[in-house]
Amino acid sequence: MPSERVLICGAGVAGSIAAFWLAKYDYEVVVIERSKAEQKAGQGIEIEEPATKVVKAMGILEKLKERKTSELGFNLVDQHSRSYGIFEAGAFSPTGDLELMRGDLTEVLYKSADQFPNVTYHFETTFRSLRQTQDKVIVDLENRANTTWVDEFDFVIGADGVKSRTRQLVMGPELNCFESLGVFIAYFDIPKEDQDWPYSRLCNFTNRRVIWIRPVGNKSPRTSVYLIYAHDSPALRRANAAGDRLKQKEAFAELYSGLGWETSRVLEQMMKTDNFYSDELVQVKLPKWSQNRVVLLGDSVWAPTPVTGEGNQLAIIGAWVLAQEMSRNRSPAAFEAYERRLRPYVENAQSIPLGGYAPFIFNPQTAWGIRLLRTIVRFVSWVVHIIAKTRIARMIPDGSHNEFDLEIEDKITSG
Repeated sequence: MPSERVLICGAGVAGSIAAFWLAKYDYEVVVIERSKAEQKAGQGIEIEEPATKVVKAMGILEKLKERKTSELGFNLVDQHSRSYGIFEAGAFSPTGDLELMRGDLTEVLYKSADQFPNVTYHFETTFRSLRQTQDKVIVDLENRANTTWVDEFDFVIGADGVKSRTRQLVMGPELNCFESLGVFIAYFDIPKEDQDWPYSRLCNFTNRRVIWIRPVGNKSPRTSVYLIYAHDSPALRRANAAGDRLKQKEAFAELYSGLGWETSRVLEQMMKTDNFYSDELVQVKLPKWSQNRVVLLGDSVWAPTPVTGEGNQLAIIGAWVLAQEMSRNRSPAAFEAYERRLRPYVENAQSIPLGGYAPFIFNPQTAWGIRLLRTIVRFVSWVVHIIAKTRIARMIPDGSHNEFDLEIEDKITSG
């Protein structure tokens, strides 16, 4: 009997992990991705438990460790580069023990899935339409060369991000599924300088503006920069809606111009770089994750945002759970089981820390607020340092990870 065919829209973290496991479960998998295979854009992301168990079961944990960034920890600084607290990588730090650039992670995942003979990737490819019959999904596909073709699949997985075209076509473009956090963010890289390593450095400015400079690698000639702006900006909103990269850069340059510290260097190089991404932080919340033979996965269905620190974990765990349920039931009933099992975990992970005020507490409006934040951080870093150097650390339980039963067999995790 021929294997069921699955189309996965999106070759990001969730899409490639789903492709890997569905291939193992004898599905015929086709993955389409609108960007180029070699595209490396993206921010630093962390893999922690229980998601680590999934990549370990894939046999790629050591490969991922080889791609770790060289970021040793986090340093809060002022405009004169004076430190107000250093947090070594680990539980108390924004820097994780297994921190990678998103492009490096997706490359490893793509190559791991692509090794299967029943997996096919099509880059620079998207779909124009899809329609469902009782037992198939008919998809009109198109690539960058404007070649079009029609194909049919037993199932379609939309892992195509916050602005998911799959979700728009299946759920309807009028669906109101976004909850804005009131924060704009930009990711890009710039030429590396000596002070960019080994710690990431974050500097606050008034009116809720942040510059965060993070090392990509000890031997890399580039360093990563985040701009975080926790205010409304009509100019940024218009530029994001139009997808106009130059307008996005110009809007950020106007907001950050003349602030001191390393702002001049950052803005000058931002205007030159091609590796740039900007958007408004929003969460996606849907009443239902699937419709008949089409199911959503990753940011297309939950998008917790970087504020929660859970986006990459949910992508990995969600892809595992979806593939696992599809191995148990090769029908749309698997999608219902996937949602039923995962939704409580997702809704908990979407909770914004500190009662929803974390983006504003850590990004103060006034100079007084920034001084208070730095004072608190200095005290906390001192306490953490004392704990780390004593036996007290052994007495503190590791409660940084939400518990979730992946139902991974021991023979899989050890294989």
